[in-house]
Amino acid sequence: MDNYLYISTFSPPYGWHKKCISWIKQFMTKKIVLFPALVLMFFCGWSHSLDQTKKESWERAYAEGRDIFYATLKKQVPQAQLEEADRKKLADAQKRISGLYEHLMNFYYLTDLKNQTKADTSSFTKILAERMSNEFMDSIHSIRLRKETSPLESLLLSIGYYARKSTPQFRKFVRPMTRRAKSQWVLKELEIRQAHTISKGKGIRLAIIDTGVDPTIKEVKGQIADWKNFLDGSKPLVSGGIFPYDWGGHGTSSATVISQIAPEVELMIVKVFDQESMFDAPFTRWNVYQIAAGINWAAKNGADIISLSAAMRLDCKEIRDASEYCWRQNITLISAAGNVEDEQSELPAYYPASYPWSIGVGGVEKKDGKLKVWEHSAKGDYIDVVAPAAEVLVESPSYLDRRSWPTRVSGNSLAVPIVAATTALVLSAMEPEKRQRLGQDSGALVEAARSILRETSSNRKLGYTKPNPESGNGLINAYQAVKKAQVLK
Repeated sequence: MDNYLYISTFSPPYGWHKKCISWIKQFMTKKIVLFPALVLMFFCGWSHSLDQTKKESWERAYAEGRDIFYATLKKQVPQAQLEEADRKKLADAQKRISGLYEHLMNFYYLTDLKNQTKADTSSFTKILAERMSNEFMDSIHSIRLRKETSPLESLLLSIGYYARKSTPQFRKFVRPMTRRAKSQWVLKELEIRQAHTISKGKGIRLAIIDTGVDPTIKEVKGQIADWKNFLDGSKPLVSGGIFPYDWGGHGTSSATVISQIAPEVELMIVKVFDQESMFDAPFTRWNVYQIAAGINWAAKNGADIISLSAAMRLDCKEIRDASEYCWRQNITLISAAGNVEDEQSELPAYYPASYPWSIGVGGVEKKDGKLKVWEHSAKGDYIDVVAPAAEVLVESPSYLDRRSWPTRVSGNSLAVPIVAATTALVLSAMEPEKRQRLGQDSGALVEAARSILRETSSNRKLGYTKPNPESGNGLINAYQAVKKAQVLK
């Protein structure tokens, strides 16, 4: 989609007039009377003019918002308790922190869908710009410092301002996934090959909210249908922007696992993290906004399923609202229970996994041929199911300086895309009419998918006889799940 995102909220999409022209040609080809064609032509021209007016109005509002943002920053500098170097940068932020407004607005404008749909485009942008500037200054004063950096630099690292925007130096433009990755224990344990006799995820769109992806992997490249890079510093109106290349490997790991399980699903790559520059940066409210924006963008642009590996101990309004919005729109949000270092004496909640609108996922491992709950998987009553989370074979970006791939990795962040891909198989296996009917009632399709995953999971191999806070309803089974989806009444 090459059009401006705000249009989906405020008016019909650009390019709609081109469809009109196509219809006119059909009218003329079929020798249909001239008058209806002329009326249609007039309407198309009017629609295009309206679209252009909306675009120009937004561009003006966006520019005015930029002025408000930097003026508000400058106004607050004299009263702020800042280091001298930070004070000088902020006083002339438009030049010395080039593109800061564009970078923040790229995700900030999508954190609050409710107010956005109610507001006039121009007024909404101006209000947003001032609020964004005030929040940015407030964050500088409250941020936990990264080692050997100033408060401002710590915040810039946290928001992904230094995320790399260049195109990688590719060793190969296309490479297939390795055989080792395609024949790993995960696929056998979940009976993925058997499930593929029924479903491969066709007709389902799955959004991966992560660090981007390596598009040179043949199987993954063929599945990418759309993308959005929230860290590229472009205007927030632009869908896509700079392709979200993965400079750390996490997003590529998720994508390759999904591709193995659901080879016909359409992928939406949503970049909200940069593993390279944000790895040890302090967590701030802006990271919450980035995640919420990623969820909202995916939901507004056709996702059926969202794979979100992030797990937070904070219950944040923006992500809570985005999670509920997905549920109401029958978009299945799959998210992770956290990774813990030591044995848990209590059961802390991780978000958004513990929200009732999300499917919460824990992890299992296989040692000496036996399955058990992964030792670092967080526990909680919110866990619906578990999936492999240890020694999972994944591909790494080919342009990173690494000796070999695939790589064995561990973490509940791997269990999430496995469950997300299995959910794609489930939705694809349903009769289209049944899926459409469930989609008409808020949350009905999500709950149907949740029930199928739960009912076809098993705790038997994990040594449990009933649902529990460690493994939920048990280890998922893709084959049993798609069989149940096929006959869903």
